[in-house]
Amino acid sequence: MTKVDPITFAVVQKKLISIADGMRETGVRSGFTTYMYEVMDCLFAILDSDAGVIAESKGLFLGSLGPAVQNCVDVIGKENFKPGDVIISSLPVVTGNHTSDALLFAPIFYNDKLFGYSVAKSHWIDLGAKTSYPTDATNIFEEGLRIPPVKLYKKGVLQSDILGIIRCNSRAPDDVWGDMQAQLAGCRYGDKHLIEILDKYGINTVKKIIIMMYDYSERITRLAVEKIPDGVYTAEDFMDNNGIDLDKLVRTQMTITIKGSDMTVDLTGSDPEQQGPMNGLWVTTLSSVRSNIKSLTSPGVPTNEGFNRPIKVIAPEGCVHNAGPTVPCFLCGNVGESIGQCITKALFEALPGRLPACGGADPIGQGFYGTNPRTGKYWTSLTPVYTGQGAGLKTDGLVYLFGPCQNIPHEILEASFPLFIENAELIKDSGGAGKNRGGVGTRLSMRLLSPASFYAFIERGRTPHWGAYDGKPGLRNYALIKSKKEGEFEVLKTSGVHLEKDDMVIVTAGGGGGYGNPLERDTEKVRMDVLNGFVSTKCAREDYGVVIDPETFEVDAAATKALRSN
Repeated sequence: MTKVDPITFAVVQKKLISIADGMRETGVRSGFTTYMYEVMDCLFAILDSDAGVIAESKGLFLGSLGPAVQNCVDVIGKENFKPGDVIISSLPVVTGNHTSDALLFAPIFYNDKLFGYSVAKSHWIDLGAKTSYPTDATNIFEEGLRIPPVKLYKKGVLQSDILGIIRCNSRAPDDVWGDMQAQLAGCRYGDKHLIEILDKYGINTVKKIIIMMYDYSERITRLAVEKIPDGVYTAEDFMDNNGIDLDKLVRTQMTITIKGSDMTVDLTGSDPEQQGPMNGLWVTTLSSVRSNIKSLTSPGVPTNEGFNRPIKVIAPEGCVHNAGPTVPCFLCGNVGESIGQCITKALFEALPGRLPACGGADPIGQGFYGTNPRTGKYWTSLTPVYTGQGAGLKTDGLVYLFGPCQNIPHEILEASFPLFIENAELIKDSGGAGKNRGGVGTRLSMRLLSPASFYAFIERGRTPHWGAYDGKPGLRNYALIKSKKEGEFEVLKTSGVHLEKDDMVIVTAGGGGGYGNPLERDTEKVRMDVLNGFVSTKCAREDYGVVIDPETFEVDAAATKALRSN
């Protein structure tokens, strides 16, 4: 293969990445609901003709688009794609996500030959599940409309019968149609700008550059894996419950084998598929392993298909990480999150100082649904609340982490939904004590302005946000409901608790684990934690052995020395 000069390579590589980012920006700015334009619960990418990832935007669902598109191609047949076609699917075993996360993609043709695909995946507000977020589903038929891979557009013509089926199975058909069009706008952006690159540089040059991109990502990833000592590393982690058996933990077992520059992640030994919706699918597992290993080995390298080559994933059929096609799986995202913590646990000793203590997990997922009295229409919100992150060898945990999924500004929440935000705060003493402190969690208090139902899919309410090397765990996650009729009670997972006007929900997103012995934390850092409201004077004394005057906020050096020496 004739080499491409480095300047051309760099320009085209950056342009391809910018196209994926531009697709996301187009989709988000075209979004119809807060799920799209505020939460940004979406992902966009450009794929090659073999469904390999050329460039991927920021967002959720990382690592899932390639195998999801390939599943659709296997059903429809590559030879049956035509210019102007748009394929859609919400079938979980195909997409790797629950039914509300719809995959939409368009084949890209150049000189009448298939070059690749522009792809979008996004969460739709409602697709006919038993409730807005069925955390207690016992079969997949309670989880909403499953759309098999099918052409939504044929040669540019909308198939009204397919759209009609979708609209008839949604409580909010206009909202679904609006976000679907936002996805399509992102795909059209990708198609248009990729064609411009092909016209400018030529298809042969662009294909060579894509191969070089893959090879470069593979090389960087292999160099990173080689730095991990050869060996077999194991860990286990637990999910709080499966949504039905609320007192029974669900186990993830992991074995990571490093041999040279190859890594195998084996989930054999994990619990079998569950009767509730806490089930992961093969694409879910593949996506979670890839995205977590990517952040560990090569976070600064653009995502593309070459990164996947050194990584092998094993998940036996019928286990919680490779469940069957008809079992409930609406909480598959939570299942995927447990893989990340297991990877951290497994490689913690192999990579001393590089991995943090346990964070508070994903943003805490919860929201409301009902009929908006201002519009008379169905409404549902997703209001993520952010957890504190685990401390590391050299740093405290982040106070909060804005990841691929964003929270919704309170002004938007109050303007869009019948909600009033009573309070939003950082939680004092929620970060695990340690030589380096875990990030503190956050608390959001919401009051309903009209009757509605509250749903939640909260994890790590029962399993600890563990600390490292004598660091203490962070505060757990949970939601507290204050109902005039039912009183006060906690929930972790619920498909819907009916509440009346002026009832309150207080969501607590806990803190990250601490790192190292708290008695070794610098006293000035403890004093600043107290001044910043992260730590109380009581916690400073009891956990850190630091005595601080509550009036002057000065450290009592003598009392501190005596306390720490005991």
